[in-house]
Amino acid sequence: MKVRNIVWALLLCLLLSGCGNFVLERSYSSVEPHSESYWENADPGTLRAENYPDLVNALLLLLGDHADDGVVRIYTDEPGTEALAAAACGEVQQETALGAYLLDYITYAGTQEHGYYELAVHFGYRRTAEEQKALINATSTEALPDLLRTAVQQDWDRIAARIGYFSTDRAGVMEMVYQIQQELAPEDGAWQVFFYPDSEDVGIVEVFLFPAPEGETPDTETPEEPEGTEAESPSPQP
Repeated sequence: MKVRNIVWALLLCLLLSGCGNFVLERSYSSVEPHSESYWENADPGTLRAENYPDLVNALLLLLGDHADDGVVRIYTDEPGTEALAAAACGEVQQETALGAYLLDYITYAGTQEHGYYELAVHFGYRRTAEEQKALINATSTEALPDLLRTAVQQDWDRIAARIGYFSTDRAGVMEMVYQIQQELAPEDGAWQVFFYPDSEDVGIVEVFLFPAPEGETPDTETPEEPEGTEAESPSPQP
């Protein structure tokens, strides 16, 4: 009896102290459009960087806003700032998912000022701001089949998804797309799949539910047909 009374007393204390409400609470996080640590205090239209990772992140912030132009002040005493800027611009365009998806090119020019190197950049986009906003965020590749089903139901031409975690490789993604097409639209031509960047370190997957636009080159890898089925494998597009 004493043990039971102690348990009830502890539960009552928890309820009175508000701990009961705490147990039911859920924590949420929000993503801010800008990180204050990257913006120059004296000039709100200019970003700052103190090293190479800062510079890459500053450029990605500009991309996140779909900015046409931007200025980054690089505060470093290390030599080779011009080469640093060139490497960062190349990485953002070719090796990051957002850059590979959005950009045709980056142009830049730098001037050495007292205490910093000022980098002016211009972004040439192949995607509109509306297409950027239409990017779907998915926690993992396991969401891709449902996204494709929704795309067919809503009569969408394509989907582009930013994938947080890849539970399979590129071939596995191709197999997912192929299986969903066989389920929903087997009479269609092969759905076109693009990976951004076009490497093993993929971050964005785009699927066209019709022939790809002129000038685009899809991943033409065709998944092996599962044994025991009579469905024809899609033919690679030129």
